Amino acid sequence: MILVLCGTQKQDFTRLIRLVEQVANREEIIIQAGHNHYETDKMKLFSFIPNDEMEKLYQQASLIVTHAGAGSILQGVKNHKKIIAVPRLKKYHEHVNDHQIELATKLEQLGCILTYQDGEDFISLYEKAKTFNPLPFNQKGNIEGLIDQSLEKYLK
Repeated sequence: MILVLCGTQKQDFTRLIRLVEQVANREEIIIQAGHNHYETDKMKLFSFIPNDEMEKLYQQASLIVTHAGAGSILQGVKNHKKIIAVPRLKKYHEHVNDHQIELATKLEQLGCILTYQDGEDFISLYEKAKTFNPLPFNQKGNIEGLIDQSLEKYLK
């Protein structure tokens, strides 16, 4: 099962839902769509999922495809899950800045996650994820510190 997390931002992020719909015929897909409105009979969409249910879904998922929000990625890394992060982009009005690119890129460089690059073939990345073995986050310090560093310049 693929767990898809669009985040809680009110800006539209149906781009993520359209990407994962490309592989809906291969695996069950459960989406926490947040404030996004999307019609499909190929995937199970929920606006928001209670925390206790979400924890179970994280455990059951073979792959997490998520916006590149710190909380969603951190939860996946802590659960030792394969993660494809799809950063929300300012140019598509999905966020107010591009801080998600920086965080996702850094975690991909460390071998913890895979990151979707705008315009990339999602199906190829999905296939790559099947054999991807994420490294645990073991940099000196901790993942929360990395997140703080990545966000710091946007908060000034």
